[in-house]
Amino acid sequence: MIALNDHFTLLELDMEFMGKDSTIYPLLIQDRQYRMLVDVGLPGHYDELSYQLQLAGTSPEWLDGILLTHQDLDHIGCLPELDAVNRYATFYAHEQDAPYIRGERLLLKPNVVPWQASLPVLPSGRIDRYLTDGQSFHIAGGIQVIHTPGHTSGHVCLLLEQERTVVTGDLVFYIDNELVLPPAELTENMPQSIASLHKLMQYEFDILLCYHGGICLDGKAKLQQLLDRLPIWQTNS
Repeated sequence: MIALNDHFTLLELDMEFMGKDSTIYPLLIQDRQYRMLVDVGLPGHYDELSYQLQLAGTSPEWLDGILLTHQDLDHIGCLPELDAVNRYATFYAHEQDAPYIRGERLLLKPNVVPWQASLPVLPSGRIDRYLTDGQSFHIAGGIQVIHTPGHTSGHVCLLLEQERTVVTGDLVFYIDNELVLPPAELTENMPQSIASLHKLMQYEFDILLCYHGGICLDGKAKLQQLLDRLPIWQTNS
């Protein structure tokens, strides 16, 4: 785990992604007696996730909120276990991704990891409240929901206002000290995703917390560099 300060801790979970060993970073937010977890890893990560939470001074049973940035397998994998052990927590997702997370529809992407198709049952769980663009959580200096469709139609980012930091979900990856677009085959609508990157640039932030890649300290500058590298036909789509 990586403790950023008293309020924010990045948990570290190992996974194979695009044929390489990598790390994904769920975010634990703690403010006084309130605890929220943002994204929950892959199926099979529950014991590791629980251990990371314990290192951070909490446990799955003590979470007050569980927020899912979108429906992909590596973001919702431990949802069934969390749903089972904690009936007190409020589970959040955007309305457009909620039916997939609840298991009412098949997940849009069958290929997030090579073994996804062999799972006997896809993870699912309850969603108690829908996230909306501009919604605020009055914890840890203020957290604002930013609807950023494209990777999925219900994808959201989070602006940690006091920290001048954005939690990116899968809107952008941080690989080898550069921000890059997620693979096209894992993106529902690439032009819409690029439009969401431009939308993100309208906010005041310095740091990006990327689920794939971790902490990008000069996030706004690197995001502008990424947008500048895109072909004109993409940026105008």
